[in-house]
Amino acid sequence: MSDLQPFENRSADHLRLVLDSGQIGIWELELKSGQAVRNGTHDQIFGYDQPLASWSYGQFLDHVVDADRARVDDLQKTAVEESREWSFECQIHTIRGDIRWIRAAERPLKDAEERIVKLIGHVIDITDTKESEARLHLITGELNHRVRNMLAMIKSMVRMSARGATDISQFADSLEGRVGALARTHQLLIAESPASMMPSAILEAELSAFRGYEAQFDIAVSGEAALSASASQGLSLIFHELVTNAVKYGALSVESGRVEVRIARSDGAVEVCWKECGGPPVRTDRTEGFGSVLIARALAADGTSELDFAPGGVECHIVLDVD
Repeated sequence: MSDLQPFENRSADHLRLVLDSGQIGIWELELKSGQAVRNGTHDQIFGYDQPLASWSYGQFLDHVVDADRARVDDLQKTAVEESREWSFECQIHTIRGDIRWIRAAERPLKDAEERIVKLIGHVIDITDTKESEARLHLITGELNHRVRNMLAMIKSMVRMSARGATDISQFADSLEGRVGALARTHQLLIAESPASMMPSAILEAELSAFRGYEAQFDIAVSGEAALSASASQGLSLIFHELVTNAVKYGALSVESGRVEVRIARSDGAVEVCWKECGGPPVRTDRTEGFGSVLIARALAADGTSELDFAPGGVECHIVLDVD
């Protein structure tokens, strides 16, 4: 003879395992008395460390947030009147004051005369699922926004770079460098770390594309803050233009040249001051090129940037809104 019990005799153990591992609260509501019996998980979902002595439909409604209470009550009454199963999702506040999401379902039970005498049902906490859905929605919207911004920037860069280029090679080089700056900033943005979106981190990422000039920089940070995605992209383009111009014509074109960068926090903003010295004299008869236009417009509504071709070296004053 086998010592194993018939499967039917072990079904209760299997049910308890499913309920416990799935964190499913079950309940049975007697319509006449309005009282409900339930398992321990049910009360835990509503924030109770120990099972309550009694539970009623009214207690359940008290836990439902104000915005959902009338809707949930109407659904329950309609389901009883129409003698059908029903399910719903809503927010509750636990006894500790936390706001949680639940999903519940119920089924009516009838007596021999086809009258509904009880309701049985289950409830589960779906807060983690709801928060994941919200994060996914936010990330999708942010991704769409970033892609639109980046495509708009690239379109503008192609148009303006082509206008200022004298040959295909020059056009390709300038466009490749600017798109590379966007790509480097994008890598910082997808890290989703506030530290990666600091002005100093954006500058370091841009300088990584210009190896060999690190010793000519004097960077001082007395305060900063994480920037928005659009401000980060705009600042990256500005840094790219400043470094590129310094390498070609300014302080970084000679070994004796220096670039001072000062980053400081002020009320509601971060200020970045770029100052070159020790390089070739700045031309006074220069014409405005795309780089100057890009620097002036890159931040759009996220701040301002002013470029000054001072005789001793190019200076740029950047104000980034971080409110």
